Amino acid sequence: MMLATFPTLWLTLRQFAAGRATRVVAFFAATPIIFSLVYLFNSGGSTANEFLGSIFNEFLAPTIVPLATLILATATLGNELSDRTIVYIALKPIARWRIVIEKFIGTFIVTGVAFIVGISITWALVAFGPEMPGGSTLPAMIVSSLFGVAAYGAVFLFFSLVIPRALLVGVIYILLWESLLARYIPGIRILSIRHFMQSIFVHWVNDSRVTIPQPTQLVSAIIVLVAVVIVSLILASLRLRRMNLD
Repeated sequence: MMLATFPTLWLTLRQFAAGRATRVVAFFAATPIIFSLVYLFNSGGSTANEFLGSIFNEFLAPTIVPLATLILATATLGNELSDRTIVYIALKPIARWRIVIEKFIGTFIVTGVAFIVGISITWALVAFGPEMPGGSTLPAMIVSSLFGVAAYGAVFLFFSLVIPRALLVGVIYILLWESLLARYIPGIRILSIRHFMQSIFVHWVNDSRVTIPQPTQLVSAIIVLVAVVIVSLILASLRLRRMNLD
């Protein structure tokens, strides 16, 4: 039934299952586990919430989530274009906006599952430490990461349709804008996806020891990220519809 109703999504999931990119994404998603093991041996005086907050705000949000998402988001249509296999997908009686949506959903599912597993294992290991993390920390990390995966996934999928070397440009964007400039320049901070991810996280955790400078209100942060997804997918759909795939 799924094969007949969502053929592009099914094809995308099969491609990811057999590809090396998915293993790279799984590796990225698992990297916080290493830090949790270090925490078990030496907490450094940090509480469990402070440690997990630091992992998310300093590691996951600015670097790991965007890099992992970039790998699959730029590959899902970018590889089809470079290999000329997009022609065969376009020959199917499917609207091009549906191709974009189903490719996006495939990217979101694979990347999202990887982070759910990685974050859950990280939280469980930290829970074996000196104290139990707050009950809201795990869902806060997962939900905030999923919002980030969705926003970055939509943006980078659009990049792959308009920029020849989307992967390279994406890496530069992440390291320069999201990880460097948005971290230290207040005016740029609110123009970065990471800021709204972090805002959702700190509001959900609701711990005064886990915060960021001038977080956006929870509802506003969610609205912004949803808007980023919608606008990026619309632009990607328009771009694919206007492309000559012959």
